[in-house]
Amino acid sequence: MKTKTLTDNLINTSPYELDKGHKKQLFLEALLDEIKFHYNNNEQYKRFCNNKDFNPHNFVGDLDQIPPIAVSVFKDLGKELKSIPDNEVKLSLQSSATSGIPSTVVLDKITAKRQGKVMVKVIKDFIGAERKPFIVVDVSPKPENIKFLGARYAAIGGYLNFASEVNYALDTKSDNSVAFNVDKTKTFIEKLDKETPIVVFGFTYMLYAQVVKPLLDKGITFNLPQGSKIIHIGGWKKLESEKIGKDQFNEAMSQLFAVKKEHVIDIYGFTEQMGLNYPDCECGWKHTPVYSEVIVRNPETREVMPQGEEGVLEFLSPIPHSYPGNVVLTDDMGVVNPEPCPNGRNGTRFKILGRLKKAEVRGCGDILGSKLKFSGDTEGQEESIKSDLELHYWKGQRIDATQSAEIQLTKIITNLNSKKEWLRNQPIDALIGLIGEASKVWMMAEGDLSTMKEKGLSFLANWAKPIHLNRIATIGLRNNRQHIDGFIPLNESRKQFLKANQKGLVCHWLAGNVQVLGMFALLQSIMTKNVNLLKISSKDGGVFAGLLKTFEGLSYTTKGGYTIKGDDLLETIAVVYFSHKDRQIGELMSKSANVRIAWGGREAVETVANYPSMYDTEDIIFGPKISFSVISQEVLSTERKAKKIARKVAVDSSVFDQTGCASPHNLYIEKGGVISPRVFCELLAQGMEKTAVQIPKGETSVEQISAIHSVRGLYDFKGEVWASEDTTWTVVYAEDKNLKAPVYSRVIMVHPVDHIDETLEHIDDNIQTIGLAAIGEKALNFAEKAVDKGVMRCPEMGRMLNFESPWDGIFLMERMVRWSTFGGPLI
Repeated sequence: MKTKTLTDNLINTSPYELDKGHKKQLFLEALLDEIKFHYNNNEQYKRFCNNKDFNPHNFVGDLDQIPPIAVSVFKDLGKELKSIPDNEVKLSLQSSATSGIPSTVVLDKITAKRQGKVMVKVIKDFIGAERKPFIVVDVSPKPENIKFLGARYAAIGGYLNFASEVNYALDTKSDNSVAFNVDKTKTFIEKLDKETPIVVFGFTYMLYAQVVKPLLDKGITFNLPQGSKIIHIGGWKKLESEKIGKDQFNEAMSQLFAVKKEHVIDIYGFTEQMGLNYPDCECGWKHTPVYSEVIVRNPETREVMPQGEEGVLEFLSPIPHSYPGNVVLTDDMGVVNPEPCPNGRNGTRFKILGRLKKAEVRGCGDILGSKLKFSGDTEGQEESIKSDLELHYWKGQRIDATQSAEIQLTKIITNLNSKKEWLRNQPIDALIGLIGEASKVWMMAEGDLSTMKEKGLSFLANWAKPIHLNRIATIGLRNNRQHIDGFIPLNESRKQFLKANQKGLVCHWLAGNVQVLGMFALLQSIMTKNVNLLKISSKDGGVFAGLLKTFEGLSYTTKGGYTIKGDDLLETIAVVYFSHKDRQIGELMSKSANVRIAWGGREAVETVANYPSMYDTEDIIFGPKISFSVISQEVLSTERKAKKIARKVAVDSSVFDQTGCASPHNLYIEKGGVISPRVFCELLAQGMEKTAVQIPKGETSVEQISAIHSVRGLYDFKGEVWASEDTTWTVVYAEDKNLKAPVYSRVIMVHPVDHIDETLEHIDDNIQTIGLAAIGEKALNFAEKAVDKGVMRCPEMGRMLNFESPWDGIFLMERMVRWSTFGGPLI
C-alpha cells in the first residue's frame, strides 16, 4: 500500500538524521498521501477541506498552506472523526482533560504500530538504546491501583519498554494519599551496578509535589550513577500557578538526584498526535524529528509568524492513519529558533511557552445550573486579601484616602444615609424630570460620552425619557407613581390609604460585561428615593462615572415650580471599586445594605451570595442567564420579510457583543418556509455585515479570537460557516438541534427544526429570553408553553436587549420600597 510505504520510509529513518533539505520532500509526500487517504475515506474531513478550498489531490503548495484542524475539533467530534471502518478500530484514546472536555482519537493497528515505533526511536536517541533501570515516581500498576493511576497508566506502560527493571517509588496510604518511599528507593539504587545509569520517570507535577519539595526540605538527596537522566511528562499548569518555572524545577531535580541539569528532560506531546514525543535537547530546545514538523501561527490572524516570534503551535505528521490528525493547531504557545543545534541534532528547534488561555467568559452565559441562596455561607471561599478602596465617583464630604479602606467606606455609607431625608422629600416628578434632562445629554452623546454608543447608551437615553419613566413608575408602584410621595387612597377607598417608602441604602454589584444595565437599576432606585452605593467591575473603564457626570450642573423645575439640582442628587450616590477577593470590605458593604442588587455571571453573584447581610435585606439577582431565538416558517414567506427579520436577529446578536443575559447565541428556524434555514443564514450574514457598521464592535481579546477560530473550524467539519474576513461576526449552521454553549463576540449558531415547539425541551430556569418571530395563535401558544417552563420574556426580534419592566421576572421598583397603610383596614 503506497501510503504505508511512504510513511514507513520516513519511520525507518533515524529521527534527527536528515537535514532540512533532504527531509522536506520525503515528509511532504508522506504527509499528502495520508491527507489524500482521509479526504477519500472521511466525509467530515472532505467537507472540511472543501470548505477551505483545499483538495490534496491537486495541491502543490507549501506545508503552511495545508489547512490545520483546531485541537478543539477532537473534543467535540471525538470518536466520530475516523477514516477507517468501525471493525478496524482497536482503541480509543482520551486526553487527561485537566482543563475541560477531553480530546478523543481512534486508533487502528497501523496507527498504533507507527506510534510505538516513532516513540521508541525518539526516546532512544535521548536515553540510549540499551534498557536501563527505572525509578518510576508513581504507584505500582497493581490491580488495586489502576483506578488511582487513571490516564497515567497507559503513559507509564509506554515508557517501561525502555526499562530493564523498575522501582515504583510511591506508596499509597489508607487515606488514598501517596508518599515517596525513601528507604525502598535507596535500597534499589544501592543494589544496582554503580556504572549503569538510571532513568527517573514521572509526571511533572507529581515529581515536584511528591519528591523534590518535601525531600529537599528534609535534606534528603540521592546519588545516581553518572549519566543518569530524569524524564518527565505532563503539563506545567499546576507548577506555573505555584510560580515554579523550568529552570527552578531543573535545578531542584539536579540537586536531589545529583544529575546534570541538562539531563533533566521535559517531554512534550499531545493526544491528537500520540506517539510523537518532543524531549528537551541539551541545548535547551525541543526538536521535531523527521516524522513531524512545527509551524508557529499568529493566534489572531492564523498567519505564519516569522522565526523567532512567538505564536500558536501547529504540528504536522503523517503518522495518524485512522483519523485525520495530521495537521493540528494546538492551544500551546511557542517559538521557533532558526539557529542550528550546537549538539548536532537536525529538526526544527522550538520551545513551549505556555498554554493559550481559554477565552474568558465575559457574558451572562456562565450559568450556575441551580438557584443561589443568599446565606452568608463562607465555606469554600478563597482566602481574603486586603485591597485599596478606589473612589470612582463621589460628591459627598471629603474622605481621607490615607485611612483604611474599611474606615473610608464606613464614612461614605454614613454620609449616604444622612442624605435619605433630603431624597425622601423630593417629588417623584422632579426626579423623573431631572433624569429626563440627563437623557437629552445621553442622546446627543458628545465628547467622552460618544465612545459609549456601542455600550447601549442610545437605548438608555430613550428608556430614560420622562414619558417612559412615568409609565415604569406607574407599573412598579401599584398603578400610581404618587404612592412614593405620600398616602394615596387604596382602591379609591376613603378609609384606607397606601404609601411606598424608601428602603434606605441600595448596594449594587455591577457586572463588567454590560455596564449600562446597572444604570437602569440605579435610576429606578433613585425614583424610589433610595440612596445608592455602587461597586463597579475592574473592567468598567470609567463608563459609570462618565454617565453620572452628566447630572453635574443640570436642574429641572416642575410645573408646580419645584426645582431640583443634579449636583444635590449626586450627593446621594457613590461609586467605588475594591477587589472581589477582599471579603472584609465586601462584607461591610453587604451588611450596610437594605437592598442588594447583583449583576453578572457565576463569580460575580456567588461572591455577593456569600456575604452576610441584615435579616430583612432585599436581594435581587440579575443573572446569570442565557437566551436564544426562534423563527416560524410563516414569517419567512418572502425574501423581503426574511431580510427584515435577519437584520433584527443581527441587531440582537450584536448589541453588547452578545455579553448580555438577553443576547441570543442559538437561533432555531422552522423548515418548510419559502426561505429555508440555510438560505436565511446567507441573509443573516448580510445583516451581520451591515450591523457591524452601525454598531461598532468592542475590543476582542486574543483568547476570544482563538475561540472564534475554533468554532469556525468545528463547523467547517459539521456544517457551514459564514463569517467576516476578520473575527467581527460569525454565523454557523449544522443539522443538529442541541443548544450550544455561548461563544460570545457575535457568534450565532443556527439550527433547523420542523416546528418551533421542538425548542421547548431546551428551556429551564437558566433561559431568560426567547426572541420570537411567529404569528398569531402559534406565537401565543409557544409563549405560554415557554413561560410555563421558566422563560421570563418572549420579546420581538430586534428588541431582545431592550430593558423593560418586569426584567428577569421582577418589577424592580416594587422590590425597592416598603409599603405602609393608614386607616382601615377595609375588612
